[in-house]
Amino acid sequence: MPLVVHMIGNAHLDPVWLWPWQEGLDEALATFRSAADRCDEYPEFIFTRGEAWQYEKLARYDPALFGRIAELVARGQWNVAGGQYIQPDLNAPTLESHRRQFRRGLAYFEKAFGVRPVSAFNVDSFGHPATFPDIVAPLGMIGYTIQRPKDFQMKLPQAFVWRGPAGHELITFRMSKPYTSMTIEELSGALEAAIEDCGEGLGHTMCFYGIGNHGGGPSKAQIEWILKNRTTLDGVELRFSTPDAYYRAIAPKKHRLPVIEGDLQHCFPGCYSVMHDIRQAQRHGELKLEQAQALIEVFAGEDDLADLYHQRLETGWDDLLFTAFHDILAGTSVKRSWPSVRAMQGRALIETEEVVSEATRRWVRRRLGPENAHRHVIINAEAHAWTGFLEIEPWLEDYANWDDRWLSRTNGQPVDFQLVQAEANIRSRVLVPIDVPAEGHEVLVIQPTPSPARSKLTDLRATGSSLSNGHVDIALGAGGLDQIKFHDKDTLGAGGLRLQLRDDPTDCWGMFNDSHEGEILSVWDTGGWVIEETGPLRARARLEGRLGTSRLLFLVSLYRDQAEVHIDVEVNFDERKRLLQMPISWAARERCHTDGLPGGHLARQTSVVEWPFQAWSHCQTPLGSAAVFSHDIFSLSHRAEETILTLLRAPIMANAGNTPLVYAGRDDHTDQGIHTFHIEVAFGAELNGEALHRRADQMVKRPIHFDYYDGMERPLPLAANPTPPNSMVAGPTPTSINSVNRQ
Repeated sequence: MPLVVHMIGNAHLDPVWLWPWQEGLDEALATFRSAADRCDEYPEFIFTRGEAWQYEKLARYDPALFGRIAELVARGQWNVAGGQYIQPDLNAPTLESHRRQFRRGLAYFEKAFGVRPVSAFNVDSFGHPATFPDIVAPLGMIGYTIQRPKDFQMKLPQAFVWRGPAGHELITFRMSKPYTSMTIEELSGALEAAIEDCGEGLGHTMCFYGIGNHGGGPSKAQIEWILKNRTTLDGVELRFSTPDAYYRAIAPKKHRLPVIEGDLQHCFPGCYSVMHDIRQAQRHGELKLEQAQALIEVFAGEDDLADLYHQRLETGWDDLLFTAFHDILAGTSVKRSWPSVRAMQGRALIETEEVVSEATRRWVRRRLGPENAHRHVIINAEAHAWTGFLEIEPWLEDYANWDDRWLSRTNGQPVDFQLVQAEANIRSRVLVPIDVPAEGHEVLVIQPTPSPARSKLTDLRATGSSLSNGHVDIALGAGGLDQIKFHDKDTLGAGGLRLQLRDDPTDCWGMFNDSHEGEILSVWDTGGWVIEETGPLRARARLEGRLGTSRLLFLVSLYRDQAEVHIDVEVNFDERKRLLQMPISWAARERCHTDGLPGGHLARQTSVVEWPFQAWSHCQTPLGSAAVFSHDIFSLSHRAEETILTLLRAPIMANAGNTPLVYAGRDDHTDQGIHTFHIEVAFGAELNGEALHRRADQMVKRPIHFDYYDGMERPLPLAANPTPPNSMVAGPTPTSINSVNRQ
């Protein structure tokens, strides 16, 4: 039997990259027209194209061409590939985002064309997380086509079985040459490489061809060359085909393929962290949409607008599925593309906020009813209880001070609180401990009467050089944390926890490196900690200064009876070709690292290599267990002495190091301006991956809370109190207030 080479005529189309989305769409429409013409001219020719977003746009912009393509699909000359809405970045999106890429794309292709692809198709994405087979195989996918990592980045066979941590498998094909071939010589070279790399005994391989990295598709010359040489090569048949046909052909021989486990990575590690604000908005937006969906399911079942809420959230997801595109979320596009991207992410956010606001206020009116009390409603839509601390700002009449007000539950039981600094100095902000049941709610009452007796019992202590509670002791040092003790054991090594600037001469992608090894230019060593809060619920210290030319604000907080350290960093980044990192020096050299990934986790070895991670990284040492949580940091390296978190990079935008034809000396750099990071470091018992994911998600999926005044006759303000209390409430039970039944 001859070796069958499945010739895959395709066009690679980046809707956003060195152009904004409008230009990308124009090229997609032109390519569709060209490819349809080739199909009419050559009945044997088959064209392959995926990504539902482009087909949806085509149906609106050119219905006649869309109808023509539908006919080509029906007669087998036009192949719909991949099943996704767009070809996304694969490291940064959440599990839910990945699932929706396929659910949205597959549903569209079935409705529009009556077809359902059986192989995934991400030929340009910059790395693939180990968990991807576990995400995709349960959707009915049997195969997966990739181009990266290249051979110099990771040694892989042409075809192999990729097995995820949960055991799901995909037959995976890595192209020997790129998906484009500009000349007949390049096409001939791609064919030769595909044949050479084909595993023995398979009898099938794929060769991709088509002109241009910005659309275009196969040329007449390429199609005619394939027709001319279909059977001229000894023992080889060139066959116009599709990826699905290839995977169906080799599926019976799957047992012959080598099995690969783990990440397929190190395709441009610069892409793991660049364009921080885009990544941050995407991650938080995806989690907020996921939370809103759960809220509608739990709290809007009786609402006649529930179906409309779901539809509105789907439109928000469409925006975020598009902005998950790999040249967007990997941060490799030009400056003029970013305003539209930010607008799409913002449109998804405001749609989510509007749905959540409307649904929760309507639910409160249905379920709680009027009462002559100033209430603050707290709603948790998640399937797990939420325990932690919330900052609330109840609206006090006529800009009144907090004075002797206090908080209670609906049965009159006092609630601990601490006054903290508000955003505006004419409002009062209150920190409260909250324990909201799964899919439940809590109601606090702002009591206008003089408060009962107070107790100042707390385990928190704050000095000019330390913060502590009953579990954790923090030594504040110049430019960071010198030490964190957990139950009197050192968790940090000599380097402590710091911020540093590193030289970063690499291009936007980091094309030819797998780590950040530039010279460390400066380590933050500013002194002068300011104690902002001393308890009883939270102790907080602040440090401000400059690192390089950038302004930094560093906050560290401890909460009552919690074995966690909360760190907030605000950076006004003003660097060029440098990166900002947070090294965490661990006390024990012998340790095991496990990093969160979309839909799972993976153990990683100690090395200088940069890895993408998602939401958490767990470190187990002979001295104990620690987990770092953040949805604002996206890559790290586990070195021999420390874990280094990469916060920001400032290469030239969309530049791979090439010399432009015209250059006036002006460049656009990434990650300029103000950026914020929230990091939590938790100590204690070892947690499994599911618990770590849930803990990380709850950092963003915080309870929805708001004031509720319905039926309230607002009392007159209390007498002014120039020194508002800063303590927890405790004392005798006050006058009973009508209780409200929980859902």
